[in-house]
Amino acid sequence: MTIVSQQFGRLLEPGLRKIFMDTYTEVPTQYSQVFNVQNSTKAIETDLRMGGFGLWEKKDSAGSVQYQDTVDPVALQYIHEEFASGFTVERKLVDDEQYSQINKMSKALGRAARATIETKAAEVLNTAFTVNGFDGVPLISATHKRLDGGTMSNILSATDGGVLNGALSDKNLKAALIQMRRQVDDKGIVIQVQPKILLVPPALEFVANTILQSANLSAVGTGSGMTNDKNIIQGKLKVVVMDYFTYEATVGKSPWFLIDPTVAELNFFWRKKLEFGQEKDFSTHQAKFQGYMRFSAGYSDYRGVFGSNGTGAV
Repeated sequence: MTIVSQQFGRLLEPGLRKIFMDTYTEVPTQYSQVFNVQNSTKAIETDLRMGGFGLWEKKDSAGSVQYQDTVDPVALQYIHEEFASGFTVERKLVDDEQYSQINKMSKALGRAARATIETKAAEVLNTAFTVNGFDGVPLISATHKRLDGGTMSNILSATDGGVLNGALSDKNLKAALIQMRRQVDDKGIVIQVQPKILLVPPALEFVANTILQSANLSAVGTGSGMTNDKNIIQGKLKVVVMDYFTYEATVGKSPWFLIDPTVAELNFFWRKKLEFGQEKDFSTHQAKFQGYMRFSAGYSDYRGVFGSNGTGAV
């Protein structure tokens, strides 16, 4: 049977789609370990940043319930962006049975799709120390504005034995754990943050695991290896490595973050999940294959996240 230009694209599509999707999913996603991944049915998702409630007042048997007024909410928008890419297959590649070459193109497109998603999500953290957010300061800052007019910090400071923006080390991590537990809501009430994730770039993967997996206290950064003291934070945090951190490369230091997923509002919205298909082109001897997706990523609150840009001492 002779394969005409209208036919060969349709014959290739099922196999190329499988290769594309298999490649896209061959590595576990990283962004989903730190972002709240949700589906969206709207062009724009609006999230209201609500003020907290104050402490409850004592009520006697005859007293009425005291109803509190929340601070006026702030509307935060997630505008979904479109992403698309594709490749063409010439008729002669099929005629010459160059199927391995065709398959490589589908694999490469699948990897590029995965990298696009991870890169866009990582931008939220790559700009965490440099780009101002909804409250006029970056995601990680010492001067976040609470809705009640107060301020709050979620950046490592020179207290509790830590170093301002200190590099990842045992003492700086412990200081960060202490400081993060002091996070409060918009009424100034402690919200009992429980850090569960230590998020690092590849350059800190082994440092992080040494600190958290060693039975004895780590002396990372001191040149003395391990001590004889018991490591009381062994296994306390899950280490998550994001390959798409770029802040490390531009600054020359390695940032790190603590995250409590139950409090953090790092959000990722899927408006249209990844698709793969063929576009018919009857005017050429080519078949066009393309992928399409639409999503947004950002944050609605700075609480539940704590960080250091790693420029300080260990």
